[in-house]
Amino acid sequence: MTVTAIIPTYMRHDLLVSRALASVLRQTVPVDEILIMVDGESHESFVDLCRALPQDPRICVENIERPEYPAWPGGLWLVQGWKARNTGLDLATSDYVAPLDDDDEWTDDHIELLMSAIDCTGADFAYGKAVTPWNQWYGHWPPSGANFTDGSQVYRRDLGYRYDPLCYDRGKASDQDLWDRMVEGGVTFTFVEKLVHRYFPANR
Repeated sequence: MTVTAIIPTYMRHDLLVSRALASVLRQTVPVDEILIMVDGESHESFVDLCRALPQDPRICVENIERPEYPAWPGGLWLVQGWKARNTGLDLATSDYVAPLDDDDEWTDDHIELLMSAIDCTGADFAYGKAVTPWNQWYGHWPPSGANFTDGSQVYRRDLGYRYDPLCYDRGKASDQDLWDRMVEGGVTFTFVEKLVHRYFPANR
């Protein structure tokens, strides 16, 4: 079973390279593809980013056209990166996808633990626990948009679900809205009660 890591990013080159991407490259079970989806940076900034990336044939970088985001800060937070994430899902070629924000990081055994759970259970979607720098924990059963963090999961690419920029009409962030629709749509989940994701919300 192959896995694509999808990392949306915007103007955080240092964290992308030193934290998020570094954690993907440290995996005990390597991913097969790494898609870095740049959310519409200037040409100069995009070139700088490409120069900063390590040379790895698995890495593919795309600078997409930045969508028009809501003007109010709360709306921006709810939908930020939706197009970059969806473009990554469209471009991925592996059996499974694993999202990761550019300022977060996986544990070294993230892919190993979650793919093992999928292999054992046959579930479509595996997720685990996440922790913040101040020791706040996320991730528990049953699955719902509020029960885990974006970056703590692996799921089948062919499920067909996408991030919805109109999620703020439902009062949800785009990732929470996506997972709730998956639950309602009958996607099968499994939970790994181990740390798989380090979450840095203070940097958002």
